[in-house]
This record gives sequence, C-alpha cells and structure tokens, in this order.
Amino acid sequence: MSQNPSSVPAANDDGGRNTRRARLALLIAAVGFAVLGLLSLVAVLFSAWAGAEAWPGFVTAAYFFLPLGFLLMAASVVVSVLRRGRS
Repeated sequence: MSQNPSSVPAANDDGGRNTRRARLALLIAAVGFAVLGLLSLVAVLFSAWAGAEAWPGFVTAAYFFLPLGFLLMAASVVVSVLRRGRS
C-alpha cells in the first residue's frame, strides 16, 4: 500500500530545532564568557584601585574570557549572516 506523502515524517524534521539549539548554546556561551571576563576585569580594577594585589585567577579570566566571548559573538554573527544568505 502506498502512504500519503503528507503523513510521512520528513527525514530532516529535527534539523531546524537542533540548529536553533546549537545557535542558542553558542550565544549563551558567548554572553557567559563575556560577562565572566567583565566581572573579572572589574575585580582586577577594583583591587588595583584599593591598592591590593589582584588574584591571578581574575587576571587570567579577564585575559582569556573577554576575547573568547568576543570571538564567539562574532561567530554567532557570521552563522546568522550565512543562514540568511541561504534562505
């Protein structure tokens, strides 16, 4: 017996949902790294203003998390531009 084509699920039914989740995860990671980097930078600046030595973990976090957050945000923009270009 033949099936009605409208009742057969598409092979790619979850593709859009998985792509949307991946883009959302990328954006959440980007914002999270940027916020952590900014908070670390504020802690370093505050400790320098108070005349104390900054904890090296804050310096390292600010040094790595801010650029990583920026790169992830740039990647999110590139993915969005490529996605719009295809549609």
